[in-house]
Amino acid sequence: MKQLLLLFGLFLIVTSCSKDDDDSAPAPPEPARRTVIVYMAGDNNLSNFMQNDLNEIKTGRMQVGNGESLVVFVDRAATNEKPFIAKITESGEMEKLYEYPSDFYSSDTDNFTEVLSRCVQLCPATEDYGLVLWGHASGCLFESDSISNSSYGARRAYGVDNGMWMNIPSMRIALTNLRNANNIKWKYIFSDCCNMQNIETAYELKDVAEYLIASPAEIPGMGAPYKTIVPALFIHDDKQMYEAICDNYYAQTDTKGGHLPISAVRTDKLADLAAATAHILPAITDNLPHYDFGRGHIYYFCLVNGDSWSITYNDRYKALYDMNDIIRWATENDSEAYNIWKEAFDQAVVYKRMSTFWHANYLEKSGEKTFYDFTVTEEAYGGISMFFPLEKYNNVTTFNEDIKKMGWYYAVGWSDVGW
Repeated sequence: MKQLLLLFGLFLIVTSCSKDDDDSAPAPPEPARRTVIVYMAGDNNLSNFMQNDLNEIKTGRMQVGNGESLVVFVDRAATNEKPFIAKITESGEMEKLYEYPSDFYSSDTDNFTEVLSRCVQLCPATEDYGLVLWGHASGCLFESDSISNSSYGARRAYGVDNGMWMNIPSMRIALTNLRNANNIKWKYIFSDCCNMQNIETAYELKDVAEYLIASPAEIPGMGAPYKTIVPALFIHDDKQMYEAICDNYYAQTDTKGGHLPISAVRTDKLADLAAATAHILPAITDNLPHYDFGRGHIYYFCLVNGDSWSITYNDRYKALYDMNDIIRWATENDSEAYNIWKEAFDQAVVYKRMSTFWHANYLEKSGEKTFYDFTVTEEAYGGISMFFPLEKYNNVTTFNEDIKKMGWYYAVGWSDVGW
């Protein structure tokens, strides 16, 4: 099935941005200036949030002028509805463009490629494209690409459709194939899902998008405020665009008054940041205790495993520490080395909004959990996480091995310092 879908997507010949049963050949679609595709992988426990977000997307689209295209791919946990692609019109109406004949795994890489390819060809753009990833995620932390028996499990990689996940290297391959087949590079990828702003993911996707906009943190189930986010997605000045997306997301408060930390990364500066990090990495690892960092550092993920998720958390499962926080701390006796590295960091992480605390939804029985057992300051906060191999993960998780599947591991030379 997935090979057939991919074949359809890569060689799809379409003639209109609407379905037309007339045998006559209608005029080809008029390209938009920018086409934004919202990929809603919702065949999971986030499905209940989908309709509200779709309503917000419609409202937001009404604030965008003519000459732009907003397309949604919708796959939700509903037995009576097949996955479909729809265009959101200027009047806020949903115009269905294509309905798939049967359900499929939206987190399968071939299907992911086919859907995006079909969207691009149904509604082409003259200038550029934007991609919004909607669903579960945990960035560089891995899950099997095959079907898992876990109905919840730790949030890993991206998507999850009935137990199937898409790891970031697989996403990179899919987006690279899409770029090669359709000659496009995304202006941005905006991730409305947990933990996607990490340096490993950013480095993996650096050649398929100009900007990556996401949160390093867990996010609440309600996700982005699309009424204000959608107009920002169509701003054509890069700086104004990513600042508006971050600012509008940050302005939304969760049920307990927390704000979501969020940032924007300029991908053409990531090679320089990798080189700067590789240069300083030996000094960092010499100053890091091998078991743990100790308490008080900013982290963005805590693996759910039995009772490990609690108000105090379990230190063994904390991961995805703030990149700037740890490197600044590890080089506190060498400010010159840190300042040189920080210059490269600031060139790559071009904008960020800081929050002192935020909330995330876990299983219903546990309710909302608060990330607050550390102190966030302007000096410490970097807005992007980094995975640091630590002995505390041995015999508990596969994190220390999984990181070897990411390009960042080799770019900065983790193996050269004993990992």
